[in-house]
Amino acid sequence: MKKIILLAAAVLMAASASFAQFNLGGRAAINFGTVWGDNTEDVPWGFGFNAGLATKIGINDMFAVAPEVTIDLRRSSDAVITWSTWAIDIPVLARINLMPALYLEVGPQFAIILSSEAEMDYILGTTTINYGDADILNTFEIGLAAGAGYSITPNLDVNFRLALGFTSILDDSKNDDFEEADMEAADADADDFAAAFNSFDDMMNSSLEDNSASAAGGKVKNLQFQVGVTYWFM
Repeated sequence: MKKIILLAAAVLMAASASFAQFNLGGRAAINFGTVWGDNTEDVPWGFGFNAGLATKIGINDMFAVAPEVTIDLRRSSDAVITWSTWAIDIPVLARINLMPALYLEVGPQFAIILSSEAEMDYILGTTTINYGDADILNTFEIGLAAGAGYSITPNLDVNFRLALGFTSILDDSKNDDFEEADMEAADADADDFAAAFNSFDDMMNSSLEDNSASAAGGKVKNLQFQVGVTYWFM
């Protein structure tokens, strides 16, 4: 851990020496998100948060490169099911200053998916499905981030951002393994338990009665709107 911290500090010092307009700060945002892809119209939206480190490397007065490393909680929920995903987001944004205080930002966003699970509340209790344990979780994600921001002061920005995933969070090539576990769990309890699984399958566009699909079926990609603030302390 100490070596990693020293290496990160050395990289920041090198970047600061190489670019006269280097800034380091912290970003925090509230996100409102769901998923998009194959038959995901019924998947609910939910609130999460995003927080971490931000950097800005000024090339000239009009253009800068702004990489970030943030922890991201993505949630979608309704009365029965809450689906939570933790990820480390790494956007690498081109920042274009339209005016001294107004800017646009756009660029690729990479993510490392740490965990993802769905918690279902039904009449007999609560059940949780962990996609990592089921071995259907894709741990690397590629997407796009784009938005606009306004510098209230030289040290404080507010921004609005869209984050759009291009790769699926879940690996639908492993549907058969998850489907078998899903059905075994559904057979273990009474009708109320099966009904809860049916609600879950509806959210993920599948059905316990249809063995050709599972709760992991199809492409399921991240979709978020974020409202955030960035404070530049260096």
